[in-house]
Amino acid sequence: MESLPRILLISNSTVYGCDYLDHVEQQIKSFLGTARKVLFFPFALFDRDTYAAKAKARFAVMGYSVETAHALSDPHQGIEQTDAIFIGGGNTFCLLKALQDRFAGPDSPQSKRRRAVHWQ
Repeated sequence: MESLPRILLISNSTVYGCDYLDHVEQQIKSFLGTARKVLFFPFALFDRDTYAAKAKARFAVMGYSVETAHALSDPHQGIEQTDAIFIGGGNTFCLLKALQDRFAGPDSPQSKRRRAVHWQ
């Protein structure tokens, strides 16, 4: 049986006097354990490329490689091929809207499967 990716949610990525994720570095390493590939969801901010670059650089310092869900042609496949998922914080409404549009909208694989089921 394949293991499911770990999902990392951090509500506050910065603390006064510390750089991005410095205050939770040890917790991240402990939580992720032997995981090395992280899929980052930068949907809580509008400038996703800059946010993704910041996360990639910081996780690289900790020894992780990062792909970003917004840059993948098939983020569902990305989820299946990663060790861990990091959901970045910011605007929760923006995050939820983007996730709904990408993963629960009418063109999502889940919706297509639901429409293919015929109830009798």
